[in-house]
Amino acid sequence: MKQFVRIVISGNVQEVSYRDFVKKNAELLEVEGFIQNDDDGCVSISASGFSENLDKFVDFLYLGSKNSEVRNLLVYPLICRKDFHGVFRIIGSLKGNRTPISAVRGQRPNR
Repeated sequence: MKQFVRIVISGNVQEVSYRDFVKKNAELLEVEGFIQNDDDGCVSISASGFSENLDKFVDFLYLGSKNSEVRNLLVYPLICRKDFHGVFRIIGSLKGNRTPISAVRGQRPNR
């Protein structure tokens, strides 16, 4: 059964090919979903996949791309089921007003 998660990564993860690194590893592990830069310097991922594959995926997220530095990584299990149509995408940066994840659950990671 597929698991669904939202992941927030902080550190030096923008403008260092981190999203390309994540997409490549997501495709290798058959994880589907999307990644985007947040306006606070974090990167957010919504993903689904089999539990073992998601565990390996999170391990890769900690490693990061060559020039990235992951300082904090938070994984939030999601109850809702979303169909990502079998692909992992890089989407545009998240700008403007939105409800911060801290208002939903927990705290945003420190940059």
